[in-house]
Amino acid sequence: MKTVLASGNAGKLRELTALLRPLGLELMAQSAIGIDSPPETGSTFLENALIKARHAARESGLPALADDSGIEVDALDGRPGVRSARFAGEGASDADNLHKLLAELHDVPLEFRQARYHCVIAFVRRHDDPRPIVAHGMWEGRIALEPQGRGGFGYDPIFLPADVSGTAAELDPAAKNEVSHRAQALRAWVTAARAELDLETVRTTPATRGTLFVLAAPSGAGKTSLVKALLERMPRLQMSVSHTTRPRRPTEEHGREYYFISVPEFERRVADGQFLEHARVFDNLYGTARAAVEARLTHGGDIVLEIDWQGARQVRSAMPDCVTIFILPPSREALQNRLKSRATDSPEVIARRLRDAVSDMSHWREFDYVVVNDDFEQAVADLMAIVAAHGESVTPGTRIGDARRLAAGRPELAPLLDRLLT
Repeated sequence: MKTVLASGNAGKLRELTALLRPLGLELMAQSAIGIDSPPETGSTFLENALIKARHAARESGLPALADDSGIEVDALDGRPGVRSARFAGEGASDADNLHKLLAELHDVPLEFRQARYHCVIAFVRRHDDPRPIVAHGMWEGRIALEPQGRGGFGYDPIFLPADVSGTAAELDPAAKNEVSHRAQALRAWVTAARAELDLETVRTTPATRGTLFVLAAPSGAGKTSLVKALLERMPRLQMSVSHTTRPRRPTEEHGREYYFISVPEFERRVADGQFLEHARVFDNLYGTARAAVEARLTHGGDIVLEIDWQGARQVRSAMPDCVTIFILPPSREALQNRLKSRATDSPEVIARRLRDAVSDMSHWREFDYVVVNDDFEQAVADLMAIVAAHGESVTPGTRIGDARRLAAGRPELAPLLDRLLT
């Protein structure tokens, strides 16, 4: 079905075209057939979407689809809202609009910058269609303190979605098209329109779903260093950055090691079902955002979670096809030395971590593989062997071993486990 896409926004055109392509609709931009945008005089997103769709249908004689969207900020009583594209004045650029928004929020702390993107999609078969097909989508989040990322458009560089890590401008386009307000509105619209328009979805997702690798270990076993080396040597892997309520250490960066959030914010996300897994560890809360992981896997990408055994158990329940790996230290003495050498915890915390490590290590049987971090380079090679066995391509000339020798139930682990757990 030839359909006019009623928008002159280049970024929106790219995004909607990508989202609508799987439906088999033959889209054409209204600008390509000489149609200008009408004045957006509506007081709501729905009114403006219908104004644009009916105008494009009238001028072209074809069915038309339009969306109207914007950002609503609670601290500004819902502004910019329908004036999002004109917040800094008629003809304002994206940069003008977002800087004006930041200026109006200059004295508002991050925890009070709740906001949402709102999108309405409207489709009309003809300009006077009495039954337009309409759908809504919302993307909850908050406004960042400063712009981050170069992707997306509009307010994306300062919008921190609640269901993913980083700003919308830092998201891979494919991942954004899984979770955005526009994606949510489109999914709702397709559900409503499929029967009436006889749409048939064209398969565009990869034939092979990505693999989720879950790595767990007792504190001090060297898991973080191993994962860092693994990612450097197998660049197709992507790290999932967890959220935590624990204080940030001096060497850590928000969004790199963890996303550091408050306890109330963490609990709100739990209540909203935004975490794939979450757990309390050493009086702090940790969790993994569900949407970002699912988007990566759906598009064929492999991803690594660095979590504890409690989180691993939850992930296995939600995604039984994940690959789980447990990291063991070569001895208790090595574990104690690594904890002390980090110089980030008090003696009391170190003593508690050592006590809890025995309990953590007792869960090794729940994992598919066990890697002993005695020789660092060998441990990295072992991890590479496991990942390669489940589909990750390896650089030619790289020597890796057979992953089967790393199965959790191998008999030669028994003496080490006796020493660690007794």
